[in-house]
This record gives sequence, C-alpha cells and structure tokens, in this order.
Amino acid sequence: MRRALTALLVLSATTFTAPAYAQASCAHGKPAPDMPEAFSQFAFIIGDFDVNYRRMTEDGWSEPLAQARWNGRYTLDGRAIMDWWYEEGEGGSAGINLRMFDPEEEMWKTAWHYTGNFEVRELRQRVWEEDGRLHLWQEYPEAAERNVYFETYENGRWARFDQRQDPATGAWSPAVMLEAIPAECEPRH
Repeated sequence: MRRALTALLVLSATTFTAPAYAQASCAHGKPAPDMPEAFSQFAFIIGDFDVNYRRMTEDGWSEPLAQARWNGRYTLDGRAIMDWWYEEGEGGSAGINLRMFDPEEEMWKTAWHYTGNFEVRELRQRVWEEDGRLHLWQEYPEAAERNVYFETYENGRWARFDQRQDPATGAWSPAVMLEAIPAECEPRH
C-alpha cells in the first residue's frame, strides 16, 4: 500500500499542473512491448471522455445527474495506466487511479485517490469467467459488497455499472451507471 501511495504521489506531482487538469495532453502513450496480452483489458479507458452519472429509477436510467471529464493515459513507460476525472461545476469531486496489471495473480491492482475523502483506496479488477466482464472491487479499506463492472460499446463508448444487493432477497440490481462518451482532447499550450 505504501509503495502504491508513493507512486501515486510522484506521478501526481510530475504529471499535473493546475491548468493540465482541465486541458489534458492529446498524447495517450502506448503500452510497453513486454506487457502481457491481458494488459489490453483496460485499453478502452485510454483517451478523453465526457461522463454522465445516472441512477436507476423505477422508470429506468435517470437523465444525467452530474457530468465529469475522464482522461486515461499509459504511464510509467507503458507499464501502467493512469486515469483521472473531475466533476464539472463548483464543488465537484476529482480523483486519480493508477492501474497496474499483476500477471502472476492475473488481475489489476489499482490505487484510487479522490477528493471525497482524501484517502488512498486499494481496488482490484479482473475479468470474471462467469460473464466475461471486467469487474472491480475494493480491497482496502473494507467496503460494503457491491457488484461493479465495465462494458464497452461501439465508437469508443464504455460504461461502468454499480449493482447493489437487496438485503431481503439477495438479488442484485443496477443502481448507478457512469456512461463515457469519447471527447476531443484539448492540446496543452
């Protein structure tokens, strides 16, 4: 955990300046040639995206309740993926993920840090054989169980779904969706 935090802080300090947060570089990098094939599982997150936050209602997915910008890049000479987001509007949250693929455990290990609580959280991601989807869960600190997974679509779109379990029935139902739509990158000046 301490190594993940140190790497995250070093990357943050060397990658961003205040204007760079709003004006991401159009250079997305590329994976290192020696990365395992599974490293491509998060290739969909590379680029610039406008993200709509939606909640499930009785009538289906809500209209966007909040919007954010999400940017993903290869970093550490193509051996990791760094993605960050910031909510539009005053008082919006912002955060950063540093994703590394562990070939021995065949899973992603991610350090997530955001302005909602100012603590680094450890996430894990793996493609589940049961459904072929890339699933995400929180390893530290301990969190309530939920089912979070990603789906990819045509034209570079992707979504992250968050399902919650009904305590009475045990059934899982969709609760939140982050809907990502490719956006134009803004070159730095």
